[in-house]
Amino acid sequence: MQSNSPSLSPNVHAPSNEPININEPASVNYWLAALRCSELELRMAVAEVGTGARDVGTELGRAV
Repeated sequence: MQSNSPSLSPNVHAPSNEPININEPASVNYWLAALRCSELELRMAVAEVGTGARDVGTELGRAV
């Protein structure tokens, strides 16, 4: 399976504040699973704090 999403499994903590590509379905799907949230929650968090995965995880109250 090849995609543009991060190569981390959802159970592995992201080592950096890598960006979430909210316009790429594969990236969105990856982060929905990794952050255990809905697409609306993900998009609202990105709108609030930007695309950094660690920042979004913090906004959602979930470790990345």
